Amino acid sequence: MVDLNIALGAVIALTRFLELIGIVLTIFLILKGYKLRYAIYVGIVVIVSLIISFLGLINREYFIQITLADITFTTLALAGIVYYVLKNPEKTKDFTPPKEVRCPVCNVLILNEDELCTVKIGDYTYYLDSCDHLVKLFENAEFLLKKESIYKGELKEAFVKTVDTKRWKKLDEVKIVKENGKYKAYENPPNSSKVLNIKELIDKAKNVLG
Repeated sequence: MVDLNIALGAVIALTRFLELIGIVLTIFLILKGYKLRYAIYVGIVVIVSLIISFLGLINREYFIQITLADITFTTLALAGIVYYVLKNPEKTKDFTPPKEVRCPVCNVLILNEDELCTVKIGDYTYYLDSCDHLVKLFENAEFLLKKESIYKGELKEAFVKTVDTKRWKKLDEVKIVKENGKYKAYENPPNSSKVLNIKELIDKAKNVLG
């Protein structure tokens, strides 16, 4: 009887721990700007886990088997969600710009999201209305710092929306070419287009921003 009480206590403790993990992961995903559906997925996993735990309490004959299945399922599911969102930020992040946000380069309200870009510097995420302005931010980082259009900090990540596929991609995964005097991001640029050495540009910007 003592062993059963200990097992029941462990299940209750496990369910409380799973609830805590679910809350922490939900807050993490929301604060880090991931799409809401991934936080909902975490909630679903926790709910299923709680249901499985409840079934274990009802079917005490198979308590150990059900508990092990619960632990395995919950661990793999939560780890899988976290791994996927961290490894695929271009697919899982919510890039919707806040209302009335302005491009730090031209100071114009962002209304058109066809060529939207984002860059995170320190604790700030900046939205730019085009890849051309993202390049200009890197080229003129010192000037923009003096204007206080941006603030010093570590250049952490940058994402662009490509003009050919309309998909979000990490900056280092696209090809940037100049067309009609403006830089544009492609996954598959037109043949014979000269591709910008974005790594060199980013390295120079990091020295200024850091």
